[in-house]
Amino acid sequence: MWWLNKMSDTGYKIQGKRQVQATKGKPFLYLVSFFLYLSLSSCGFHLRGIVELPPELESIYIEGGLPNSQMREILRQKLIASNVKVLEQAEESAARLRILKDETRRRIASINAAGQPNEYELKYMLSYQLNDGKGQALLPGKSLSQLRTYRYDPNNILSVEEEEFRIKKEMARAAVNQMLRQISAGMRHRDRLLNGGTSAQPVAKDSVPADSALANSGVRGEPVEP
Repeated sequence: MWWLNKMSDTGYKIQGKRQVQATKGKPFLYLVSFFLYLSLSSCGFHLRGIVELPPELESIYIEGGLPNSQMREILRQKLIASNVKVLEQAEESAARLRILKDETRRRIASINAAGQPNEYELKYMLSYQLNDGKGQALLPGKSLSQLRTYRYDPNNILSVEEEEFRIKKEMARAAVNQMLRQISAGMRHRDRLLNGGTSAQPVAKDSVPADSALANSGVRGEPVEP
């Protein structure tokens, strides 16, 4: 059965060559991926959730609001991801982001035949103002809000509480993204005015994409325009 052994040896050799070729091809793929990333970045492409902010906002001090709120931590992470330094001292910052309101309210959205809550509505409200390092206004104060509705199950309180916590975090994240987009558009508009451009107010796309997790859980969400 010498021919079987020969075929087996030939198969091993072919497989070995393929593995070597695949290994040799990996550095090339990494190199192509790297240059593709640089190309997309130069064309203005950015990862989801990262907002391009102007050089005037290279460092920001966050003041006001609740020090340990979900919104504040999400805001800090988003700013760092956008290459903005979040400072602990206002005197050293290029800009100050003042949080005027960071609040969530809950109300009964619907009741069942027995008069018990069937759905709850959560409303998250965020107000802010952007100042320069000396406290002078860069952008006027703005307010925005987020609405979510979720089902209430009295027989599964723990699951309901977990769902409410998750929705609150999602609303805070959506509000932070909307706020940063507003700041980015507002600063560009301000720069155009200072450079003698037109006074037409830019239209910022503040619609928040629906979260697939919310859709799968039966939660209805609707962003509210500022």
